[in-house]
Amino acid sequence: MTSTATASFTVDQWEPQATDEFGGTELARVAIAKTFTGAVEGTSKVELLTANNATSRAYVGFERLEVAVDARKGSFVLHHTAGEDSGMTVTILPGSGTGELTGITGKADIEIDGEDHRLTLTYTL
Repeated sequence: MTSTATASFTVDQWEPQATDEFGGTELARVAIAKTFTGAVEGTSKVELLTANNATSRAYVGFERLEVAVDARKGSFVLHHTAGEDSGMTVTILPGSGTGELTGITGKADIEIDGEDHRLTLTYTL
């Protein structure tokens, strides 16, 4: 059965570090930490690799969540990909669930509206 869990989150850390620049494109690594409240409760650590230039930007990343989802405690990994033309895709990495979240699969939608950040997790467990 598919379930949905929604949470607000804050970005507690955002540390970009430029790693390379060539032909007008900058590559960077970004370390991020988040805190979630709501049906997803806990914290996460994110590692992103980004590419930016005057006409486009894209990133890939992995986010390890140590959370309770609908009161089930454990951890899992989200796989992020995004680009100017492809939009954002965030999926649960199959096999990454631990504890009461062992076997979790699904996807996440992230909405950012100014200071408001929201995660909607659509999952099967």
